[in-house]
Amino acid sequence: MKICKKSLFVVLAIVIVGAFVCINGCDKKDSGTVRVAKAGSVDLCIKCGQIKGTDSCCKPDQAKCTGCGLAKGSPGCCNIPKDATAAALCTKCGQLKGSDSCCKPGAVKCDKCGLAKGSPGCCKLPK
Repeated sequence: MKICKKSLFVVLAIVIVGAFVCINGCDKKDSGTVRVAKAGSVDLCIKCGQIKGTDSCCKPDQAKCTGCGLAKGSPGCCNIPKDATAAALCTKCGQLKGSDSCCKPGAVKCDKCGLAKGSPGCCKLPK
């Protein structure tokens, strides 16, 4: 009878752990790809202007913009304020999260990516 109680306890423990993993999910990240945050934004690196976690983030051989000092052509190039401690792109419109142009009604959409045409995230955000 002791074996049955121990087996039942082990099975119950496995079910509880399995339910916990299913509810919370596993946080997987492939190299070169970025998870889109649940809040609807993707973080930018304030040191280089690239999307955090990508292969191009803080890559040493990138050309620097003479205007802002960030990586030339990066989503943050000339878009992140100098005194910023954090920056993120809105995944709904591609603009800097919290900016005046973020999710502005009537913005022209890009045919390729569906974000606001010409926004910092236009055709640069992972799908």
